Amino acid sequence: MELKVVALEDRARIEIAGNIDERGAEEMKRRFLDLDLSSIKEVTLDFGGVTFIGSSGIGKLLLLYKNLATHGGAVRIDNMPKDIYTMFKVVKLDKIFQISSAT
Repeated sequence: MELKVVALEDRARIEIAGNIDERGAEEMKRRFLDLDLSSIKEVTLDFGGVTFIGSSGIGKLLLLYKNLATHGGAVRIDNMPKDIYTMFKVVKLDKIFQISSAT
């Protein structure tokens, strides 16, 4: 899995490519912890290159949401592959994250 983080003032954009399996989830968590969440109002995750996300990856996304929400921030996930987008809708993660599918 590859991650590219771009932090700009009160926003961060993270481009993710590959499988977010257990190893990828731990890397994602480590990179999330590198962000100064107290000064960030929105984190946008670009899932355009994500091919799979497991329960560990979803757990790390929820942890990011929890840490960001305590400071009034939000998490947005863009360019989700159709199958991942559908899964997020089915398990109601769209109520927590603002999500959009790839076109």
